[in-house]
Amino acid sequence: MIAASKPPAAIIEELGITEPSDIDIEAIAEYCGATIVYESLEGSEARILGAGDRAIITVNSSSPRPRQRFSAGHELGHWMRDRGKVAFACEERSFIREWGDDNAERRANRYAADLLLPRKVFQPRLVELAPTFDCVRQLAREFETSLTATAIRLVELGRKPAIVIASERSGRKWFFRADVVPETLWPCERPGSDTLAAKLLDGSIKPATAAPIDLPADEWIDHPDASRFTVREDSMLAYNGTVLTLLSWPDDSQLTALHGPDEELVNELTGELRFPRR
Repeated sequence: MIAASKPPAAIIEELGITEPSDIDIEAIAEYCGATIVYESLEGSEARILGAGDRAIITVNSSSPRPRQRFSAGHELGHWMRDRGKVAFACEERSFIREWGDDNAERRANRYAADLLLPRKVFQPRLVELAPTFDCVRQLAREFETSLTATAIRLVELGRKPAIVIASERSGRKWFFRADVVPETLWPCERPGSDTLAAKLLDGSIKPATAAPIDLPADEWIDHPDASRFTVREDSMLAYNGTVLTLLSWPDDSQLTALHGPDEELVNELTGELRFPRR
């Protein structure tokens, strides 16, 4: 059995995985010393029991296939990262809500995302894709993965400036930004009243009518100059009151204006090689 500390990227490399169809979660689990079985579960989407060098991962047989795969990857993350604990039983909400605080559930989510949406296979598909949920759904179908994990990987590994945010009525739960989005730009604790997310959360619009919109950036971004600029919002109702939002910039140059003159940021956004003035 392979070492428990081995990261997903190393496993992907060792197994020679180059296409989404190669990502056989059952075979990968066996390679890692865990057997996946499917049974009817109540109160959880998946659970794992381990002893010694072997584990049994039980996944809810009535769940959709993308959810089953992510649940299995999540439990495999527990096995590979948190071995020595007695057992884990994970509810569906863990796969959406537990992406913020650094805890065992977040680490298992991260493991599943890195395993099922590996950088070397996933990133080349992002070159021409916009940060929208239409593109997320396209990728999620190809990789048979959850929309939440796929949206996060699209933002993390894409070159286009974007942020993915999870919101509930109580406020923001977590967010991830692309590397090209300056760290000085933070989402507001709550989405503004004119946002799709706010309207989805209070029920004033139906999910099917939530088409992407452009709106002032201060509806989403906590920055003194945000009202002068525009963001594009695409939001969807995810699970039990959670709304997922993809924010992007219709005009990339606005990021430079908000952040100030930053040569490295300009290079990232424009793809140009610039030389210092003499």
